[in-house]
Amino acid sequence: MSNNTQILILDNDLSCLTTLERILHSLGEVICFNNALDFMNHLKTKPSPGIILIDTNSHGFNGYEVLSKIHTQSILSDTPILLTIKENSIKDESTIQLSGAHDYLFKPYRLGIVQNRVKSYLELKQVKDQLKDQTRWIETEVTKRIYDLQLTFDLSIDIVTQLVETRDPDNAQHITRTRNYYEIIMRRLQKSEKYRQIVDEKYIIRTVKASPLHDIGKMGIPENILMKNDKLSSDEFDIIKTHTTIGYNTIKNAVDTSFITDLLKTNANSDSSEFFKEALNIAKYHHEYWDGSGYPEGLKGDGIPLSARVMAIVDVFDALSNKRVYKEAWSIEKTTHYIKSKSGTQFDPDVVKAFLFETEAIRKIWETTRN
Repeated sequence: MSNNTQILILDNDLSCLTTLERILHSLGEVICFNNALDFMNHLKTKPSPGIILIDTNSHGFNGYEVLSKIHTQSILSDTPILLTIKENSIKDESTIQLSGAHDYLFKPYRLGIVQNRVKSYLELKQVKDQLKDQTRWIETEVTKRIYDLQLTFDLSIDIVTQLVETRDPDNAQHITRTRNYYEIIMRRLQKSEKYRQIVDEKYIIRTVKASPLHDIGKMGIPENILMKNDKLSSDEFDIIKTHTTIGYNTIKNAVDTSFITDLLKTNANSDSSEFFKEALNIAKYHHEYWDGSGYPEGLKGDGIPLSARVMAIVDVFDALSNKRVYKEAWSIEKTTHYIKSKSGTQFDPDVVKAFLFETEAIRKIWETTRN
């Protein structure tokens, strides 16, 4: 035990102070006070003693009031406080139980009892302080590890999405643009009464992060179909449509065959679990139509996950407003008119409304990142 440990004593009986100082000097630095004002001022300047002893029967101050003031000011929440009371003072014993003090000592003091009890509390505080330091260190290390894992995770998503984009050089900025459009619309929905409870900040962050995976299934589509510069045949279009289920299965298999599965089972509502849930929703359902005529499952209305309903609009908007191997780019005005005309059939009317509200913000992104 460190001799630098402060042992504070408040008692206006000088003989008692002298006795306690003699008994406890070997356990640390004993600092005595015979008035409450000096005692409280000391705590304000040096609020980290190892233990405090407060007398309850002193003239000039009330020990219980001093203790109450310490608790009120939230000072020394981890510091053991012992009250000193007259021997066989039953009234004081019952009051101590309600005072918030850790323990008490009887007067006149018995050397062995006082020394052992104070030593025990000092050792207990020392252990608690060490545990707090270790906890802080662990929390810092965990935060660092989580940050490193997050960087790795984000980098992995970027690598995968860039691989998808390399198959379509004419559309290299599609994922960047759609991710930006997606966030703009989600933040507009967040401001509406209807979606405020659903679209919180965590929801936005994880779905924006998941949005680049919407076309990951195109990695499984033959290049001669994906890059065809003419109208697709019915059979070829059926193959194109499988990119939604290919994407869904790719993400699901990646999760099911890794350590993430066990993690998600024990943390069903964690951010990671919700991220993968939304990544699956976006990949599979971003071609569903509001009226139920989309694919792959023909979901309709609110049965389509919100993240996929937003992705549906930004994906179509970007496809129409930029050049493809099979078409020239549409103007912003023509594309916006098309989106508006499909409200209630292809697209969720609420999402269309949010899109139209943010047309200027979307136009700025389009102008700076278009092909």
